[in-house]
Amino acid sequence: MELSTAYSLPALRTLGPSEMERFREDGFVVIENVLDEAQLEALRASLPKLFSGKFDTGVYPDEWYWREGMSLPDVTRHMANAWKADLTVAKLALSADIGRAAAQLSGWTGARLGQDTIWWKPPKTKAVSFHQDSSYMDFLDPPRTITCWVVLDQTHRDAGTLEYVAGSHRWPLTQIPEGFHAPEDHRALMKRAAIEAGELDAKTVPIEVPAGSCVFHCGEIWHGSGPNLTSDRARRSIGIHMVQVDAQFSNRRGGYIYRRYQRTGDPALDESYFPILWADDGRRTDWIEGYCASGRRG
Repeated sequence: MELSTAYSLPALRTLGPSEMERFREDGFVVIENVLDEAQLEALRASLPKLFSGKFDTGVYPDEWYWREGMSLPDVTRHMANAWKADLTVAKLALSADIGRAAAQLSGWTGARLGQDTIWWKPPKTKAVSFHQDSSYMDFLDPPRTITCWVVLDQTHRDAGTLEYVAGSHRWPLTQIPEGFHAPEDHRALMKRAAIEAGELDAKTVPIEVPAGSCVFHCGEIWHGSGPNLTSDRARRSIGIHMVQVDAQFSNRRGGYIYRRYQRTGDPALDESYFPILWADDGRRTDWIEGYCASGRRG
């Protein structure tokens, strides 16, 4: 396997009718044995480096929520668009196989990278609120996303694994929630949305899968994670959030971080910031492989 290029993930090339049906019905689908041990070890090694501010490219991520000596030790560590800073994360986030699988599951003609998100829950860290990813995409047309959640550790319900409400992708889309990190009741917003949707018996499904698994979920499904109650388990994962290949900036207000990448008077998504991972007409942003190898896009 060539580790100097974006990751090749053959397990994602064989999605069939059963995976498509599960995704349509539940709003998510689990695919095990996607990453090999060498890929997992490389990604795990990148996380402490990133959160200590050591960046391969010298470029900061777009969001950085947890810093040694500054942040509370019991809060989930979270970073967004680490692909700009770390070349190992870039090899995952820019994988054509992830983009192809996302497009096939969503019925899109292609997929762009919207952003990546790193999640690190050490032992005894707090919850993350239930939410819908597409709530955060109002600055785009269409305001939709699909996420590939990549698990770097064996997950366990007591260690704050991701929880889904199967079928909740058919509920109405809500606005961006408040109190995202460390809420008292991480399911509170979901419970309110369930009542409004007439679903009085909504149940959560904890995802307990081996390291190297991927879970694809549509942007409208309700999901979140409880506290890590264990004393010896970490829950490390990376979310790859993708948008349609033909998505554009909307005329609506919002996008306080990613709107900065819009050119004045032009709604197009620039491939410098929203690269095309895969399209059925053969398009793929041309600098991706060179960037993964050297950190240069030119």
